[in-house]
Amino acid sequence: MRIKKIEIEGFKSYSQREVVDKLDPQFNAITGLNGSGKSNILDAICFLLGITNLVRANVRAHTLTDLVYKQGQAGINRATVTIVFDNSDQQPAGYNKCKEIVVRRQIIINGRNTYQINGTIATNQRVSDLFRMVGINVNNPHFLIMQGRITKVLGMKPLEILSMLEEAAGVRMYECKKQNAIRIIEKKDSKVEEINRLFDEDIFPRVERLKKDRENYLEYQRIERELELFERKFTAYDYHNSQLQIKELEKKSQTFRQRIKEIEEEITQLQEEAKREEQTLQKMEAERAKNVAPELQKLEKSLKEKQNSLAKIESEKDGKEANLNELHTSIKRKNESLISDRQHLETKKKQLDTALSENGNVERSGLLAEEAVQRARQKLEALARGMTTDEMGNAVTLEEQLIATRTKLSEQQTNLQKLEMQITQSQKILEKKRLELNSFKRRSTGGHETKRKLETDIAKIEEELNSLNFNPELEKNLENERRRLCHENDELTREIDTFEARYFNLQFNYKNPYDGFDRKNVKGVVAKLFKLKDPKFATALEVVGGGRVEFFVFINFIYNIVVNKAEIAKILIDKKCIQNRVTMLPMDKIEVRGVVSQSQIQEAKRMVGEDNVFVPRELIEYPPELESVINYVFGNSLICLTMEQADMLTYKNQKVNCRTVTLNGEDFNPRGILTGAKLDSLRPIQQRFEGLTARLRDLKQHLDAANSALKLNPLEILIEEIEHLESEVKDAKEIIENDLPDINKLKQRIYELEQQKKDENFQENEKRTAQNELANAKNELDRMKDTFVNAKERLASLRAEISALEDSIENDRKELDNMEKSREEKRKELEEFGTKVAEANETVKQLQADFDNYNKDIRSKDKAVRAKAAEISELKKRISQLENKHQSNERDAQDAVKNSKEFAKRVKQLEKTHPWIIEEKENFGIRGNDFDFTNFTFDIGKREIEQRKDRMKELSQTINTKAMHLLDTAEGQCQELDAKRLQLVKDKKQLFETIEQLDDRKKKELIAAHKQISTDFGSIYSTLLPGASAELVPTAGSENCLSGLEVKVSFNGKCKSISELSGGQRSLIALSLILSMLKFKPAPFYILDEIDAALDISHTENIGKMIKNHFSQSQFIVVSLKQGFFDNANVVYRVQFKDGRSIISRQENHR
Repeated sequence: MRIKKIEIEGFKSYSQREVVDKLDPQFNAITGLNGSGKSNILDAICFLLGITNLVRANVRAHTLTDLVYKQGQAGINRATVTIVFDNSDQQPAGYNKCKEIVVRRQIIINGRNTYQINGTIATNQRVSDLFRMVGINVNNPHFLIMQGRITKVLGMKPLEILSMLEEAAGVRMYECKKQNAIRIIEKKDSKVEEINRLFDEDIFPRVERLKKDRENYLEYQRIERELELFERKFTAYDYHNSQLQIKELEKKSQTFRQRIKEIEEEITQLQEEAKREEQTLQKMEAERAKNVAPELQKLEKSLKEKQNSLAKIESEKDGKEANLNELHTSIKRKNESLISDRQHLETKKKQLDTALSENGNVERSGLLAEEAVQRARQKLEALARGMTTDEMGNAVTLEEQLIATRTKLSEQQTNLQKLEMQITQSQKILEKKRLELNSFKRRSTGGHETKRKLETDIAKIEEELNSLNFNPELEKNLENERRRLCHENDELTREIDTFEARYFNLQFNYKNPYDGFDRKNVKGVVAKLFKLKDPKFATALEVVGGGRVEFFVFINFIYNIVVNKAEIAKILIDKKCIQNRVTMLPMDKIEVRGVVSQSQIQEAKRMVGEDNVFVPRELIEYPPELESVINYVFGNSLICLTMEQADMLTYKNQKVNCRTVTLNGEDFNPRGILTGAKLDSLRPIQQRFEGLTARLRDLKQHLDAANSALKLNPLEILIEEIEHLESEVKDAKEIIENDLPDINKLKQRIYELEQQKKDENFQENEKRTAQNELANAKNELDRMKDTFVNAKERLASLRAEISALEDSIENDRKELDNMEKSREEKRKELEEFGTKVAEANETVKQLQADFDNYNKDIRSKDKAVRAKAAEISELKKRISQLENKHQSNERDAQDAVKNSKEFAKRVKQLEKTHPWIIEEKENFGIRGNDFDFTNFTFDIGKREIEQRKDRMKELSQTINTKAMHLLDTAEGQCQELDAKRLQLVKDKKQLFETIEQLDDRKKKELIAAHKQISTDFGSIYSTLLPGASAELVPTAGSENCLSGLEVKVSFNGKCKSISELSGGQRSLIALSLILSMLKFKPAPFYILDEIDAALDISHTENIGKMIKNHFSQSQFIVVSLKQGFFDNANVVYRVQFKDGRSIISRQENHR
């Protein structure tokens, strides 16, 4: 590839377009006077080739801007160089179809630097690759020979000449890269050692630890799954056992009912039989009565009555005794059931404690996240109404905040001014008092007479003091106490002012619309019209009365102003008696709607218990005339203890379905959830303030009484007044010092509020902030939703079970107490019947003895009667026994039904708490599945669950939940790192083998290159200097060229040292050496810049001949000032400098 044409425009001295056309494919010369711009043509070629080091390439420019004509000062702001290359040999790959290749480079001052190849924009790398494909390395331009390079070669040492040989042979780059590779290998070796140490000291131990952690984690997961299965199995067994108990109790109930039926039939039969026997007995007695004397009949009648009475009493006694025995048995069974339930309750409480320790923080975090969402929604709701929220979360406008802050600032500044005036006044008085004191002291020092008089006065005063029983220490303590209370009173006053400024809506001040206005018509703010009975309900009542949404408008009732009549409200508003905006609540216009009815209250108490639900208006004290106001504010809601109860009453029972608020302030509303503000915190401060004021008043009275009783002398009075004034000044200064930061903060707050008010985008910014807060809170809630819901459900399930067990235990305990009382009563009744039976037996025995003595003759006749009576008595006794048995079976049947209902309740509770039971209950008790209850009992289940919980608790102390992922990552990294280490060792070995092979090849290439270059060196030198010869020889003592090369020169067969040669001869040697190395790997073209400067004419002519003879395949572009050199060129270009620019002319040399 040869240069065919060069176009230069705006480059250095070529202000206008100049064309170097029709370049000879072999030998071209450029000549001209010094400064004409001939070397600029070579610079243009170097510029287009893309030689980066312009100074090194002798372009004589430090920056690309220096290449523009006069650096852009002459109106030309760009430099363009275009070279057309002849591509007849089609040498560059990818340009086979191009006969010509046009490369263009342009720079623009403060603009871009662009390349074009055949009219297409190209990158620097693409241009560099193009020239590299034809053997032109622009980054190491050996084809460019400057005069300075020849001078440099003359002073080279053997190793430097060897370096040139290596460069010419193309192995120099290999040597550099080899040294770089060896250095990199050495660095990599240290890195490999570091990796090995890392493996031994860190990675392998860490992997082992992670494996252990993985084993523990897998065991923890396995035990967790087993625990879940055992808990499900335990629950299923409880459910299955309850169902079996229900069936068993139903069978028992049916059995008892069948027995009752049989007993009733048997009693009926016995009663009929007894009736027949009595009729028979009556007939027998009638026959006997005909033959018995009246006295005997009377005695017999009395005996019969006593016997019947005895039989009846004995029958009743037997019944009572049977009932008592049955009651003993029932009490025993009830005690056993109670013990079992208590054990079960203790187990559930332990499970709840464990669950709280595991999930309590999750539940609390979830509730906090829900609260954050609620606060964010509240803020968005306030912003949607054109308002914002204050520090307490109340919805207020910026104007209201500004007014409240300004009011507070004004009050603070007023107090400050009062204190400053007080200090000024006190200091003036203090100064006068001090002057009086000094004057009094001077007067008190004059004369012994005055002294004696004063001593006499002191003695009198001491006597009066003794008569008054005055205690100076008590007076001092009272004074200190008075000062302390005054200070505390001031602090509380400021605290109340701060609170009222924060809750400025609680302040309601108005002026009378006219003289004689009755201020009793205005009751005041709702929040100040009632009093709490129990402080624990404060938060809930604040939420209930704090506001609600009606017709999509938020109404804050707690700040409403109550007036007697609507006319009063109208007068106050029309007369502009109120400064700030308020909402009036006329008592004569209140329409109370949505008040919770008595039926709703009863249903709510039935659902969650009387002790768990409360009516708000029953929790506060208020004047009777405010009944309608209280119902209007508090009447639409109920208060309960927990969120579960509130959720049940609000959403799960249509009979209640009203707004419900928990003790903690969670608001459950069928139309949405709102949260009230905390307003009642003002009352404790007011009460404390009132108490301290009363105490201070009493203390002042006590102190005044003591001071009035104490007649101090003028000096002591003056000293006390001075001390009191100094104390007041000190206290006032301390108050001012403490209040100044608060005043600055209030001013800063007012400034911020005014800026916010001026900021048109404030609402939007606040809305975006609130939306971001809501989104973040929702994300946090969603992030922990699964764990929170699971924890909440688990804890709710355990709490429900515990509550059910506690209710069952309480019911059983009450029933057991009743049974114990009944047993004691029956025992007393049985003792009474025992006494009655003994007395009746004694009476019957006495009557029987009298009867036997009276009539022994009729005994035989009465034997049949007595026998019949005994049979009747036995029948009645049997009937009584059957009746007792009937009662016992009836009780057992009732107990069975009651217990069946308890188990049914337990089944429903389990189904509600564990919804999966409904799907899995068909598999309960089936052999071979997860719910196989063979050899399974409550004790076994509890023991298995406790064992796994203990093991899980033990593992949870050291468990690493990320062990699986970390181990996989660590093992993967370990394997990857080990593979890289092995690959590095393998690559190192292959690299050294390759280096060894390339070293052998390099040696061969250098020897071959040395032989060829030495031959060409001698040939070129003999051409330049006939009769002389030159060669490159190894240094003394070396077998080959690898240790270094030296130049050996001879003239007519005689060797000469280089130092013996003339300057021209040495320049020819250097030039010959350079050209011989260039010939070893010829380039398409060469650029020579005044390399003949140190030669005479004859030598110059020889250079031209040498180029023609030895470089017939390459194109030469030379710059020379000598006629003998460029006369040998085929084409000569002459450069002239006219009118401030360079001009080029072409001339052919014809031979």
